[in-house]
Amino acid sequence: MNQRPEGGDRTGGGDADSDGNANSRVSRGGWEQRLPAFLHPPALLRDRVGLAGERVVTPRLALLFAGAAALLLPWTVTLFLTLPAREQAQRWNIAWGGFDALLILVFTGAAVRILRLSPKSAFVNAAAATLLVVDAWFDIMTAPTTSELVQALLMAALVELPMAALCARTALRVLSLLEQARPYLVEAGFTVHNGRLVPPPPDPSTPPGAPSP
Repeated sequence: MNQRPEGGDRTGGGDADSDGNANSRVSRGGWEQRLPAFLHPPALLRDRVGLAGERVVTPRLALLFAGAAALLLPWTVTLFLTLPAREQAQRWNIAWGGFDALLILVFTGAAVRILRLSPKSAFVNAAAATLLVVDAWFDIMTAPTTSELVQALLMAALVELPMAALCARTALRVLSLLEQARPYLVEAGFTVHNGRLVPPPPDPSTPPGAPSP
């Protein structure tokens, strides 16, 4: 009776597992693999996190946002063509008072997150930058007189837009640091499960209490 060489099952099984993993990667890539190259994640992250681990955000969410942008395009053109140049608004005081109250909340949140060295300060600063740009835009666009238009332009140029740029720069610096750390976490064996970062299993050859290399 012929016998397989010792270890043959392990070798064959390893090849099968390798092929299965490769096929699984291709199948799990699906429609994403047909996108233009500039829409693909970096190769290291695509091979390790996007396929071997669980994604934090499903790629299908990108389809939702792309579809929303496509639907908004004709609607925006319609607004430009059909809305009147002048309109009397209701609850004008509540609209602007509520908007500035929202700015107060966001600025306070940004201060707290920065003092606590929280990476979430990136998102609060991004929200603050967006609100400041929106504030400047509507101040300028809704100015009823020439003097108020000049005042809105000065306010935007000297206060709102510079502060928005500062908030955006702060958010980008924090996100850039996280972006730089991500490949090192992947190389160290960290994975993602249920939206949380999972450390690699301990090396059985390392004695308990020994420092990490």
